[in-house]
Amino acid sequence: MKTFKRFFTRNYLPRWAILLFDVGIAALSWFTAFVLRLNFNLVAVDQTINPWHLSIVLPLFILCCWKANCYSVILRHTTIKDIKNIIFSVPCTGASLAVISLTIRKIDESSFFNMPLSVIVIFVLLVTTSMVMSRLFAKILYQHWILHKKDSENVLIFGTGELGQTTLNALTNNNMQIKAIGFIDENVSIQNKFLSGYPIYSIDKAIKHIIPKNNVTEIIFAIEKSELSYQRKRQITDQFLQHHLLIKEVPPLESWINGKLHANEIHTIKIEDLLGRNSIQLDRIKIKNGLKNSVVLVTGAAGSIGSEIVRQLIGFGVRRVILLDKAESDLYNLQQEIIANYPNTNFEVIVGDVTNAIKMRRIFKEYSPTIVFSAAAYKHVPLMEKYPSEAIHINVGGNKLMADLSAEFGVEKFVLISTDKAVNPTNVMGATKRLSEMYIQALAQSVKFKTQFIITRFGNVLGSNGSVVPLFKKQIEKGGPVTITHEKITRYFMTIPEACQLVLEAGFIGKGGEIFVFDMGEPVKIIDLARKMISLSGFVPDEDIKIKITGLRPGEKLYEELLDDKEEKLSHTHNSKIMIGKDRTQDLANLNHAIIGLLNSIETMSHQEIVDELMRIIPEYVSMNSYYNKTKESDVFMKFDQIYNNKKKLHPVKSMRKNGRKPISIQHKNH
Repeated sequence: MKTFKRFFTRNYLPRWAILLFDVGIAALSWFTAFVLRLNFNLVAVDQTINPWHLSIVLPLFILCCWKANCYSVILRHTTIKDIKNIIFSVPCTGASLAVISLTIRKIDESSFFNMPLSVIVIFVLLVTTSMVMSRLFAKILYQHWILHKKDSENVLIFGTGELGQTTLNALTNNNMQIKAIGFIDENVSIQNKFLSGYPIYSIDKAIKHIIPKNNVTEIIFAIEKSELSYQRKRQITDQFLQHHLLIKEVPPLESWINGKLHANEIHTIKIEDLLGRNSIQLDRIKIKNGLKNSVVLVTGAAGSIGSEIVRQLIGFGVRRVILLDKAESDLYNLQQEIIANYPNTNFEVIVGDVTNAIKMRRIFKEYSPTIVFSAAAYKHVPLMEKYPSEAIHINVGGNKLMADLSAEFGVEKFVLISTDKAVNPTNVMGATKRLSEMYIQALAQSVKFKTQFIITRFGNVLGSNGSVVPLFKKQIEKGGPVTITHEKITRYFMTIPEACQLVLEAGFIGKGGEIFVFDMGEPVKIIDLARKMISLSGFVPDEDIKIKITGLRPGEKLYEELLDDKEEKLSHTHNSKIMIGKDRTQDLANLNHAIIGLLNSIETMSHQEIVDELMRIIPEYVSMNSYYNKTKESDVFMKFDQIYNNKKKLHPVKSMRKNGRKPISIQHKNH
């Protein structure tokens, strides 16, 4: 018996075996049709039936069934379509036999090929019923006797729509050890009813009774995104995670192989799928019309944000995209992706450093960009605390250079990608971003330039390089522990596509001078995020995988802000997810003077002196790094006075022209 089960679990019946079986059914049904027609009078049957009938019946039967693809399927995975093929092919056989019989009858009524029409009708009914029943029996035999005798995983499917039914078919048509127990649906009108023979439960009934009774281990979400909000999905998922259930989700239709869902494509739900929001409604027509004749330069193009901006720009059909980054490997990968997926795109890949004044000027001259998205930045807080000069080179010097060149060459729009860490900064990275914001605001407030300078500010981006989510994933894969810096720490989160869509929208509604603040939703406690990711991976937090508190890192906040107390109240835009915060008035000449001084002297200053100078320029910056937070009146201020006391203040655009790249193009090291 075990050998029999093993054979029929791992092997499929060949076509010829199924064909022989059906031919046998057809021959037996032909004889049975005569028996039924003649009321079981075997003597009359013997006188009426002619074995030569089968020389016509069987070839016609085989031909019709073969043409209807009745033998291109696997019996154990029989579907409604396969049943339809049988119901079509057998009557075709009967109709052909009837035509032949009537034709022969007109020619020679006494011919032995003259077949009674009533026998043909009975034959069709018998063969159709027998073939359908045999296939259903094979499917039931496999599923309920062979397959489910294994140690199967019991699952419930959330959603009774078309996607839910497709998921059920995918589960029942596979060799994996998965058994569907039933459906879950929030629609009260269909609860306690049946779908395809499987019961439909409410969430409460499933959790209280069905899951423990049937030892259910998995929940599969098979519901369209438009039918279930992210907020409700999070609530439902949290209920299931409390019972240590593995949560899976059916992938989008476009990712199915040959348009058909397979059970092994159903994947564990991602944390990004729970922290995201409902799709953003963009004014796509306005953006597309504004971009179609644009040459767009994206700095930091190989990064998480920059590369997604590039993809979306290509989707909007820009005239040309210039991809600039110094990370040549990542830039090469993005180049190959564009070539493979967007073959008709007009784009240029440039390996370069945003602090290289000579090269950046050459790029502006050669390509004449009309829009610049400045996404190049050093963003890792602990590293930038250790190397503040590098943060200033890129985050301040790079942005200043790109902004000054945009003003000089008459770029229509300059969009700075900033961060919530720039609000009341407590670390070097946030302070450098804040200083860039101040300079961009100063340029925007000046009447000398026609360029519209725009700032976009948002929080952490899910899945970006170095973000907490990929870190937690790696720690979970290694078996833990998952490390967080403080049990009360919170952060705002947004998906990469969501953030980049809002950046594009803000770029087009901005007139210059605005700080666009994105609706980040509710802040998330990092310890809750860690526990949820552990649960989604099929483990029990603090039991299977430990959570370790390591203490706040230098410069790290417990919580982030999107506006500080001195920034004006937010005003709304037509997009509910984008708001505008007007910043304080900035003095362009003084700010330009201070930044140039900082950039020219940074290599001769100690880390403490650099931080002291940042705190002098940015009044709201208070370092949370124990090495820097003991601010003192040092000689740094006198040092800057000596450097610039006898020098004429430089124009923010003309400053870069002196000595080529010397003022702000000090090359940074690679770490």
